[in-house]
Amino acid sequence: MQRLSIYLRCCLACVGACVSLLLAPAALAQTSVTGSIGATSDFVFRGLSYTRGDPALQASLDVEFPVGAYVGTFVSTTNPNPGPSPAAEVDLWAGYQHGFNEWVSADLRYTHYMYPDDPRVAEYDRDEFTATLGVRSTVFFSATFSPNTESIASTPGISTGDTWALEVSARHALSTRWSVSVGVGRYVLEEIYADDYDYWGATLSANFSPIELHLAVLGADDTAERIFSTRAAGERIAVTLLYRFGIVP
Repeated sequence: MQRLSIYLRCCLACVGACVSLLLAPAALAQTSVTGSIGATSDFVFRGLSYTRGDPALQASLDVEFPVGAYVGTFVSTTNPNPGPSPAAEVDLWAGYQHGFNEWVSADLRYTHYMYPDDPRVAEYDRDEFTATLGVRSTVFFSATFSPNTESIASTPGISTGDTWALEVSARHALSTRWSVSVGVGRYVLEEIYADDYDYWGATLSANFSPIELHLAVLGADDTAERIFSTRAAGERIAVTLLYRFGIVP
């Protein structure tokens, strides 16, 4: 784990150096900065509720550079546990995306998940590396690997180990305003909980720029309910309202 920590610090240092170079005046003029502020009726990720069915406030910020590199952050209020629970989740990411042609695109991303001032005894912070292959910007295949997951959502794991999340998703524009997306995934947690679970979701989105409205039907299988309880897993509906904005560098 010590080697892994040193490796991750080196990766972040390299990312920071690249960002510094990209922030030169010529690159800055072509940089895209966007963000969102909003609320959701239920904060659900990979089929698990991080608010146990309660609403959450959320915000995000993304910076995209002309060479395809990007960095970003996401913040949400949380309440994953019935007892002492962290007040917020903060995600930080950096990645690179590239379109090979009109048919195929690829995305590589590093994400760090953290829970500041977490009163829980178990460690829930973790790092993930994701590779995504896109086809016609419509169908997406992704594989996410974490080398240091100890616990997720509301339940402490039995040990620290490797995890995988394998997903297939698709999205389709119904009109200039309406779109629909669907996805299925499998969360491989053998080393953490001695089991895996499947999750899925379907979302109808409406774009009333700068306002977005999302209605999602989400779920996870019986194994997820057994590991994390029915309050955190199971079928549910989530409504999300977002205000999107852009910042001119």
